[in-house]
Amino acid sequence: MNVDKNIAELVFTFFRLLRKEPLEIRRGIWQVFLDEALAKELDGWRAKERLFQFTFDRKLADAYGAELITSGSYRLDTILQAVQKQALLSRAHLPHDRFHEPSIRASMVQRLSGSAQYPTRFYVLNLERSFSPYLWIVFQISRITHHRRDTLYSISVHLCTGRVTPLPISTQLFVGGPPFGPVQRRVLSYKQAYNKLCRHIGEELAVQDQTWAEEAHEALEAEQRKLASFFEGSMRQDELAARQRALVENYAPRVLVQPMRGALLYVPNFCYKLMEVGQTERVFHATYDPLTHEVTSTERDQSSAKRSSSS
Repeated sequence: MNVDKNIAELVFTFFRLLRKEPLEIRRGIWQVFLDEALAKELDGWRAKERLFQFTFDRKLADAYGAELITSGSYRLDTILQAVQKQALLSRAHLPHDRFHEPSIRASMVQRLSGSAQYPTRFYVLNLERSFSPYLWIVFQISRITHHRRDTLYSISVHLCTGRVTPLPISTQLFVGGPPFGPVQRRVLSYKQAYNKLCRHIGEELAVQDQTWAEEAHEALEAEQRKLASFFEGSMRQDELAARQRALVENYAPRVLVQPMRGALLYVPNFCYKLMEVGQTERVFHATYDPLTHEVTSTERDQSSAKRSSSS
């Protein structure tokens, strides 16, 4: 049946793109290992890593207890949702019309006037709309001892300036796909941007409260003392060494940082060509970033001259 063939092709492509090759353990039944991240993606935050067996044949599902993947099934729905979510967020843009431009213009002129050292008027000569590229990644940070605590950490880096910042706006406001309009040329490569995010997370973790790690070390030392006392005078040194290694694996504190989801996001810029009229007259450009509310000005050309007192 064509539908079943298409479903099978989708499922196998999904796992292979995740570098997880399903193994046919019995004719018509496949098995694949779901690590914890993928299990949570498909079955929610309570899911754990496991071996997942599936089939596309209802009779085999009934006979061997494998999960049936077919049109309308729960498993097919979760896979489609995961694919759709990844595709939607792989590249997206925030349209300019999400923001009220007259309010941006008034706010920017007010800020520029407030920072001037003398009475000044500003006139808008032109407005150009463009987009700035951001690399946005959601990391899962796991603090692991004899138990595990997972947190999600969302962060982005401006690919033109290198500024690292949390994304201060919901990704639900973004529209899937690249923008229709000019995009600023990025300075950082994607590898440089990713390494910059990793360094930033490392610096953040280094200054956070380490009480959980200290408590884990104390628990490890206590268990090691109990183990040494139990094996005192025993000749089973191999077993003692094996149990000591198991203790370290279970109790030693460690931090695991994994990227969960990423996207190339295009954020709108409003670039104004302005004329400043005061003690001098000059033409310059000011760019407003709607995410950070920063205004950066660049003097492109300077005209004029100091006004004479006779005028």
